[in-house]
Amino acid sequence: MAAPEWLGWVLTLAFLGIAGYSVARLVAAGRFPSGYHGCHRAVDVAHTAMAAGMAVMCSPVGGPLPMAGWQTVFVLVTGWFLASWLLAGDRPPPVGWHGSDLHHAVAGLAMLYMLTAVPHSAHAMSSAWTPGPHTGQAALPLLGWAFVAFFAVQAVRLGQVALRRSGSGLLADARVAAGCQLVMAVGSGYLIAAML
Repeated sequence: MAAPEWLGWVLTLAFLGIAGYSVARLVAAGRFPSGYHGCHRAVDVAHTAMAAGMAVMCSPVGGPLPMAGWQTVFVLVTGWFLASWLLAGDRPPPVGWHGSDLHHAVAGLAMLYMLTAVPHSAHAMSSAWTPGPHTGQAALPLLGWAFVAFFAVQAVRLGQVALRRSGSGLLADARVAAGCQLVMAVGSGYLIAAML
């Protein structure tokens, strides 16, 4: 089921806004590094990559990088967070409401699923420009529904964080960051459900 073109543009702009917000967090952290650990930087880099990837998948015109390039990005994101989760053991890093490393590894796997589970033409796979919008009938629908359920649970959790009061400033306001992640969770769940 293909989304209407206007919805594709709305989602594209929302995801690009989230990518921009994540970049702004990285810039602010460079100026005020106190309390902003390496794990926070990894999360913001991952959110930038995931939001940009989602924008390309929603965009009616597609986006830069070949499909294999995006798959490589999300293999790296998944591997990074899976290794971090395994190495942390019972001492998770102080990322707090951002979600655990395992959460980000699963989100990276979901991005890989969205890019890989739908059959693509040889031209689409070899093109330097990822075609848009990303539609088609996905393989392994049970796995797809598991990702949809994962994002639904995350959306509820993030919605609760987005409604709470929190600090002010780009790095301290958990509501804005949780709101961005809420949009990512709902958008990811929607895109996967639309492919099933």
